Amino acid sequence: MLLLCFLIFISHGFVDCDVGCTGMADGNYEITCKSYIECSNGVKTVHNCTGDQMYNMTSKRCGGSSPPCNIDRDCSGLDSKSYPDHETNCQSYYTCSAGTYFGHNFCSPGLVFHEEEQICNWPYNVPAPCGTKLLVG
Repeated sequence: MLLLCFLIFISHGFVDCDVGCTGMADGNYEITCKSYIECSNGVKTVHNCTGDQMYNMTSKRCGGSSPPCNIDRDCSGLDSKSYPDHETNCQSYYTCSAGTYFGHNFCSPGLVFHEEEQICNWPYNVPAPCGTKLLVG
C-alpha cells in the first residue's frame, strides 16, 4: 500500500490512497507536502493543496509552508532511499532515487523515521539521533 501511495504521489503530486478512517483516531494521515487525508469521526476527507500552498506542520492544514516543505534537497551522490528530516526532529523524511529528489513525507503523529528500516516507528524503537532506543553493544 505504501508503495502504491508513493507511486501515486510521484505521478500526480497528490495522494488519494485507500486509507479507511473507521476506528482511527481523528487526525491527519498519509501526509505529503501537497496533500493529506483527514479522519474525523470515522469520515475520510482528502485535501490537496492548491497553487503554491503546502502542508504546514504547525497549522496542520494547507497554507504557507514550513520545514521541511520549504526545503529542497540535493540528492546527487546519495543512495536511492529515504532520509530523515532533522529540521522536524525526524517526524518527516525525504526520498531520493537515482540522484533525483522526490519530496517529503510525514510520519503519523507520535512516530519518527527509522532510516535503517525505512519506516516510521515509535521513538523508543529508533536509535539516536531520531529516537531514544539504546543500542546494546
